[in-house]
Amino acid sequence: MATFNDKFTDFKGKFQKDLTKASNWGKTIVQTVQQYIQSNKKRSIIIGSITGTILMTTLFGVGYYQANAVNLYHVYLDGKEVGVVNNKEVVEQWKEQVLKQAQNTYSTITLNFGNKITYQEEKKFKGQFDNAKTLSALKDAFSIQATAVELVVNGKVVGYVKDQKTADLILEQIKQPFLPNKNKDKVKAASLDGNNQQIRKLDQIQIKEEVVTKEVKVTPAEILSAEDMVTLLKQGTLEQKKYIVKQGDTLSGIAQQFGITTKQIYQLNPNIKGEFINIGDEVIVTAKTPLVTVQTKETVINQERIPYKVVYQKDSSMYSNQTKVVQQGSDGKKSVEYSILKENGVTTQKTILKETVISEAKDKIVKKGTKIVSSRGSGTLLWPTVGGIITSKYGSRWGRTHEGIDISGVSNRTIKAADSGKVVFAGWNGAYGKAIIIDHGNGMKTLYGHLSQIMVSSGDKVAKGQQIGVMGNTGRSTGTHLHFEVLVNGSNRNPLNYVRR
Repeated sequence: MATFNDKFTDFKGKFQKDLTKASNWGKTIVQTVQQYIQSNKKRSIIIGSITGTILMTTLFGVGYYQANAVNLYHVYLDGKEVGVVNNKEVVEQWKEQVLKQAQNTYSTITLNFGNKITYQEEKKFKGQFDNAKTLSALKDAFSIQATAVELVVNGKVVGYVKDQKTADLILEQIKQPFLPNKNKDKVKAASLDGNNQQIRKLDQIQIKEEVVTKEVKVTPAEILSAEDMVTLLKQGTLEQKKYIVKQGDTLSGIAQQFGITTKQIYQLNPNIKGEFINIGDEVIVTAKTPLVTVQTKETVINQERIPYKVVYQKDSSMYSNQTKVVQQGSDGKKSVEYSILKENGVTTQKTILKETVISEAKDKIVKKGTKIVSSRGSGTLLWPTVGGIITSKYGSRWGRTHEGIDISGVSNRTIKAADSGKVVFAGWNGAYGKAIIIDHGNGMKTLYGHLSQIMVSSGDKVAKGQQIGVMGNTGRSTGTHLHFEVLVNGSNRNPLNYVRR
């Protein structure tokens, strides 16, 4: 059943049509009457009265319609009607205000409406409109959009930035840490490190992955700042996970739990020293997984050392355990040119392009004896110093037995092996200080004490008269001298009974 509103609407439509017809009919009548009066003047009074009445009625109807007709604007959002207003400026001013508010929030981003608003005009008798309701409907359905630039790495969308200039600057900033220290604004640059004598030239720098940018429409909240986009590209995430240390935790256990290495934990947490962590400590456990890789190709010229060689020459006049430096060696110098490929600062390939010798190395020449050294002595001992006098004899001294002799008063402090044998001790020996003991393989041993320098090692075979040390004043000693002992089958004997000067 038709409602009152339906009937009223239908009535208004018919009324408007009839009123229009009446207006047109009235005009026709007036024209006809005028023609008739001209030809029938006698009847003009009666007809004029009738015509006047009709004309007045018609003009009243037209005036009433004109006074109550309203200009309406049907508002459409993306093709769908959302309401009716009496003036387009109501919507246009609202749009301007909403856009201005959004622009205040996102001041660095160019914004526009994400929806299309259109109007359909209509003039309607006693037409109805609701500006507030229409604006409310628009508010619920409209969206603000920004023109942004999308960054796509190897086919995957990473995020959005405000414009192409920002995208270009971000990619340059990603490369920045891998440019030489000087002239960072140039792709090709050279730096000289005086300490290492190194010349470094950057030949090429590029991002390994395919990076594509394109203009898109997004909501303002989706646009990242340049700083956040750099962080995202470098680390793979903007979030930083933290773990609170609990009782029983270890760094290796925490690393295993979050799928990273202990080394990465130290890199992410430079404040952690050693294995020591406390309950309640915060540990960053977000491993960095860069989304882009900066590849560099460098030419590096180093000045490097050429190590000298040691050349041995046989000498039959020397014992096999003796050596003598005839010529000291010295390093040479060379210039080496490398081509170095790196990814995010880590060398992946290093190729030698050219080597140029600046100065040759000088060999170290060492004579090495070939005479066989016997580990068994002759039984006759050689005087162990170069000259000298006995300052303290074997026997009773200061209420106790002095078990050797003391020799001093020499200009040459060389200490020699009294006989051939094997070194069974070489090192610090309590009151003797630095000392050497030689076993001569015939039941006889000799001891050399208070040395300043030991020139043999335990296990060495030494020849009679070979230098084994330097006279000194180590241990319990009152001056520079050699304390010399002779032991036969483990018992001390007077050295003067065995030594020939």
